[in-house]
Amino acid sequence: MSVRKGDRNEGQLQVLNLMRVLTLHTVQKCRSEKIFPKNARWILCKPILDECIAATVCVRRANAVYVGEDSAAWRYRRNQQIEAHSHIDALLTLIDIAYNTFSIENDQMTYWISLCCEADEKLKAWMKSDKERFGNLTR
Repeated sequence: MSVRKGDRNEGQLQVLNLMRVLTLHTVQKCRSEKIFPKNARWILCKPILDECIAATVCVRRANAVYVGEDSAAWRYRRNQQIEAHSHIDALLTLIDIAYNTFSIENDQMTYWISLCCEADEKLKAWMKSDKERFGNLTR
C-alpha cells in the first residue's frame, strides 16, 4: 500500500543516508586533481577524509545500539552521537581551510558545506529525539 505524497513524512534516520552521501562526495572531491593538486593533496585531503569517515562510523555505531532500558547503552549511543557531531564540526573547519588555501570555486564548496550542515542538523534532530525518548535513563 502506498502513501499519498502529501501524507509522507521524512524518515527518522535520514542522517545515515546523508552521511553516506557526504562521505562519497568528500572522497570524490579529495580525489580530484582540479580541486586538490597532486603535490599538495596529502596536506589536507587525509585529515578531511579521516574526519568524514570518523563521523560516518560514529553515526553507524550509534544507530547499531539497542537502548531498551539500558542506561549504559544509552550513554554509549549518546557519546557516539556527540563524537559524530564533533567530527562534522572539525570537517567543516578543514573544508574552510582547504577553500582558503586552494582557492576552490564557490559553487563547488556550497554543495559540500550544505551537505555537512544538513547532516549535522539531522544528527542534532536525532539526538533531540533520543533525549525525549530515553530521557528517563539519564537520571
